[in-house]
Amino acid sequence: ENSGHDMQFMTNLLQKIESQKIPAHAPIEQRWSASSSSSMSPAHGPKEGLHCWVGIIMYLPSDDETERNEITKRFQGQYCDLVREVGLSFGIVSHWGKLEMPISGQNFLLLRKSMASRYPLQAFNASRLYYDPNNILGNDLLDLVLGKPM
Repeated sequence: ENSGHDMQFMTNLLQKIESQKIPAHAPIEQRWSASSSSSMSPAHGPKEGLHCWVGIIMYLPSDDETERNEITKRFQGQYCDLVREVGLSFGIVSHWGKLEMPISGQNFLLLRKSMASRYPLQAFNASRLYYDPNNILGNDLLDLVLGKPM
């Protein structure tokens, strides 16, 4: 649910991006939506709720493979970890279907804890097992972060 601290989060994020010299692309997407009745939605909440979404985007403007790999590495690790770190005090949660693997074990554990505290993972994994018994729609990252279908 929206705490009213949307712009403070964005200000803190931009300050950290600049201080760590992360080559973040502009604009950083920010939008708002009503609550969702889906328990697996980051916007799950009361019908009258308002949720802020922040999307960080990775562009690969170069044809140079080495440069593209470096951009990808920094986005998937440092930038995504930074967004989660800045968001801790605001109660942000990543969308479970748009995760990037954290670069450190500690950040991985924080991500798992965040997912477990926000989403009904036991019920979700039971549904995954029932509807996708061979885990065709899963992947290693989902299984690591959300747990394996059981």
